[in-house]
Amino acid sequence: MIEPHHDSEDSDDDDSGFGLANLDFQGVNFDAAELTNAETKALNWERQLPFHAASFQLEDHSQNDLISIKDIEELLINGRYVDVLRGAKAQKLFRGYTQGISPSEYLRQQIRLQGHSVMSCIEIECIAVAALNLFLQANYTGPSLEISDVAEINPHTCFSEWRDLSAMEPKNTIEETEEEKKSSVTGGKRNNAYQNAILAELAVDGTWPVQVCQVPYFLWLARTILAALNDSQAPIYEYSRYLKGLSLWKSRSIVAHERLLHSREPSQTLWVEAQNTFRSCLEIYCDTSSPAHRSEGAAVMLEWGLAQFHFQKKSLPTFRQAQNLSGLTVEVTGSIGKRTKFQQEATAQLLVRAQSTVPASETTPSENTASLQRVEHSNDEILLEKIQFEDERDMEIKPLTILDQSILMAFCLDVKESNAADELTAEEMGAYLARVLDHHDDWMVYSTALLERSWLEFERTHARERAILQIQALVDQHTNRLTITQSTVKSIEESAPVQVRLRNLHLIVYPPRWSMIQDLADRYAKLGIVTSAAELYTDIEFWNDVVDCYRRAGKMATAEAIVRERLELEESPRMWEALGDITNDPKCFEKAIEVSHGRYSSAFLALGSHYFEKGQIETAAKYYEKALKIRPLVTSAWFRLGTIQMQLEHWEAALRAFSEVVQQEPEEYDAWANVAAIHMRQRRPAEAYPALLEALKYNRNNWRVWVSKLYTCLDLNKFDEAVQACEMLLDLRKAKQASDGIPPLEERCVRAIVGGSLKSLEASAGNEIQLDSSRRTLSRVHALLERLSTSSDAEPWMFETMAVFNQAVGQNEEVLDNLLKEYRSLQAVAGWEKDDKFVIKICRVASQISNLYCQKGDKQNLTKARFLVRGIKQKIEASRPGENTIPEEVFQLSNVMDEIETKLSRL
Repeated sequence: MIEPHHDSEDSDDDDSGFGLANLDFQGVNFDAAELTNAETKALNWERQLPFHAASFQLEDHSQNDLISIKDIEELLINGRYVDVLRGAKAQKLFRGYTQGISPSEYLRQQIRLQGHSVMSCIEIECIAVAALNLFLQANYTGPSLEISDVAEINPHTCFSEWRDLSAMEPKNTIEETEEEKKSSVTGGKRNNAYQNAILAELAVDGTWPVQVCQVPYFLWLARTILAALNDSQAPIYEYSRYLKGLSLWKSRSIVAHERLLHSREPSQTLWVEAQNTFRSCLEIYCDTSSPAHRSEGAAVMLEWGLAQFHFQKKSLPTFRQAQNLSGLTVEVTGSIGKRTKFQQEATAQLLVRAQSTVPASETTPSENTASLQRVEHSNDEILLEKIQFEDERDMEIKPLTILDQSILMAFCLDVKESNAADELTAEEMGAYLARVLDHHDDWMVYSTALLERSWLEFERTHARERAILQIQALVDQHTNRLTITQSTVKSIEESAPVQVRLRNLHLIVYPPRWSMIQDLADRYAKLGIVTSAAELYTDIEFWNDVVDCYRRAGKMATAEAIVRERLELEESPRMWEALGDITNDPKCFEKAIEVSHGRYSSAFLALGSHYFEKGQIETAAKYYEKALKIRPLVTSAWFRLGTIQMQLEHWEAALRAFSEVVQQEPEEYDAWANVAAIHMRQRRPAEAYPALLEALKYNRNNWRVWVSKLYTCLDLNKFDEAVQACEMLLDLRKAKQASDGIPPLEERCVRAIVGGSLKSLEASAGNEIQLDSSRRTLSRVHALLERLSTSSDAEPWMFETMAVFNQAVGQNEEVLDNLLKEYRSLQAVAGWEKDDKFVIKICRVASQISNLYCQKGDKQNLTKARFLVRGIKQKIEASRPGENTIPEEVFQLSNVMDEIETKLSRL
C-alpha cells in the first residue's frame, strides 16, 4: 500500500497523495554505460514523448533502428496514428493467428518475441501510444474516424476470432449517418457481437464499459501492450525497464479505462493499479532537484491529481504540489467592476489574479484555436462579455502557460466538487474560468473552459440560451459532418488537427462524447423538452433515460419499440435490462446475464429487486448475493440484502450485509441502526451500543434509534445516557407533529431508570468517586421527572414515580404533593369509579395520602384525610349498587377511615 502524504497546508486531507519528500529517485536514471549512443538518444526521445515536445535529428543515416523510430516519430507528431498501427513493426507484432489461446495471451507472447532490444521495446510502446490516441480521438477530442481508415486494424488480422465477428461491420463511418437514422427508430447499426467481445475484456470488478463508446479495441490494445512492457516479472523487462515514458502512458491508459466504465463508483482494481503506476511516474519526472524538469514534474503531478479526481479521491493537495512545481502564482481576491451594460455603480466582483513564472517568450504559441466556436452574448443581452474592472491593472492579461491554465482549471474543478452548487460556488468558478478564457493557446483547454462556463450559465436566465448553443457547438466540433453550429465545409477544414487536440488532453477533465450528449439531453429534459432529450438519449443508448422521457411525454409504446428494435439489430446486457425495466419481465434480466456471460451485476440486482417487490424474498436474496459477488461495492445492494435477511430472520447474514454498508459508507446511519437492532435482537447490548452511537452521530433526529439506545443503556446500566435518550425523545416529540408517530416515554423505562439509579446510589456507599457520579445521575433523573410531571400530558404514573423517587432521596415534603397530583390526575379520568383498575389505584393513593396526613397528627390534616377517604368511598359505593362488585381495596379504605376517626376523637 502507498503511504499517505499530508500537505503542510492540508494535514487532514485524504491519504491518496504522494509526498515529493517521500519519493525514491534512486535508480530512476538509467546507466548510460549499459546503453549504446543510439539507444540513449532514442530513450531521451521516448522520455519526452508524453509531452509532445520530443524530436531528434539523425546524424548517421546508417542506423536502421533510429531511422525506424524517427519514422514513427514523424507519424506520431503529425497525428497519423493509423499509419503507426499499419507500419512494419506493427505487422511483425500482429502477424500469425490466435489458435487455442486468448487474444491477450497471444499479444503478450508476441511482445515477448518481438521485444528483444531497447529499440524494439520503444517501437512497441509507440504502437500502444498510437492505439491509445486513436481511442481518445474517437471518444474525446475528434475529429471523428472513418471506418474505412481503421478497417484492417480494428481488429488486426491476427485476432481471428474477433476478425470473424467484425466481418459484419457496416462499411460507412463510425458515426451514424443521416440515412441510418432515418431507416429505423434508433439510428445506425453497430456490430455488437464484436463490440461486446471487446467490452468483455475491458469489464472490471463486474462493471461493464459504456456500450456506445467507439473503437474500444484500441484501448484494449494499448492497455495490454503497456501492461506487458511494464511487467517486471517478464523477460522483456530487461529492456523495457529503460523506458521512462512507459509508466506515464500506462497511467493515462488506466485513467481512460476508468472513465470508460459505466458506474458511479470507481473500480478498486484500477485504483490500486493507478496508485502503483503513478508512483513510478512521480519518481521519474518529479525530481525537484532538477530545475530543468520542473515543468514536466508539474504536468505529471497535475495528471496524478486528476486521476485522484476520477477515482473520487481528494486531489487538492496534489494540485497544490503541481502549482508549486510550476511556479504559478494565484490570488483569489475582489475588485470593483461592472457586470452588466446598464449598471450605474460598480460593485465588488470576484477576481483571480494568476501569472506564470515562465517568461512570455517561452509560452506555447496559439495554434488553431481561432476556429474554435465561442458563442457570444447577443446584442439584446444585458450582460457584458467580460466584467469591466475599474482598475486598469485588473484588465491586463498577464502571461499564463498552458500548463498553468490547466492548473487553474484543476482548482476550478476542486471548487466545484468541494462546495455546494450555489451562487457563491458559481462566482468563484466563474472567476477561475474568466482567467483561463483570457487565453486561446490550446484547443482542449479552451474548450474545457467554455464548457464549464456554459454549465454555470445554464443556471442563469439571461445566459441560458447561449449556454445551450455553446454546448451544442462543443458537441459538434467532434464530428466531420455539417451541423447547425458547424455549417460550412471551411469551418470543418480549419478545425484543429487531432495531434493539437490531444496535446494537453491529459491535463484537463474534458468529458467523453457520450457524456457531452448526455449533458445536453439532461438540460433539454430539465427545460421540459423531453422528446428532443429522448432522441439524444437514444443516440447514446441511455435507455433508462429514454424510457423516463417518453413516459413523461406519454409515449411508453415508443420506448418499448426503441428497445425491441435495437435488440433485433444487436444484443447487449444494458438493452436487455432496459427492456426488463419497461416490461417488468424477469426473463429480460436473465437474458442480460446470459449475454454478459454472468458478469453484468446490474441484471442480478434488477432480478433481486423484481422478486423483492413480488414478495419472494428468498429468491431476491440469492440474486442480490450473486450481484454482490461480481460487484461488491454497491452500498445500496448490501443494504437491501440486509433488510431481506432481517425479514428472513437470518441475523448473522443480515449483520454481515449491514457491516459491509458501514464499511463502505460510514455515514450511512440507517445501516448502523440496523446493526444495533440485530445485536439487540440477539441480546448483545454491549455490541449494539457502539453501533447506536455511530447512527446518532450522523442523524440525531431518528426517534427509533433513540428508543433503541434507551433500551440498550438500560440493559447496560448506563442510566446517565438513558436519561439523555429520554430527554431527546421528549424534544423530538415536542418539535414534531403527532403524525410522525413518536410514542410517549414508556412507564417501565422511566421506572427502570429511577430504580436503577437508586440502586447505584446504594451500591456506591463507601466509594466517594462512585458516590459523586451516582449523585450527578440522580440530579439528571430528578430533572427528567420534573419535566415529565410538569408537561401538559402528564400521566398519573409519572407523579407516582416522582413520589417514589423523592421518598427514596429524603425529599419527604415533596412526596405528599406528588401523591395529591397523582390523585387528581386519576380522578380526571371520566368514569374512573366504574373501572376496577383505576379504583384500585385511587384507593392505594388515598391510603398513602391519608397515612402522610395522619403522620402530621393535627386536626386540620386529619380532617383533610377523613374528607378525602370519605369522598372516594361514597363515590365508588354510589356507582356500584351491589357489594359484590366493590373491590377489596374499597373495604380497606373503611379501616383507614376508622383509624382517622379514632385519632380525631382523641384530640
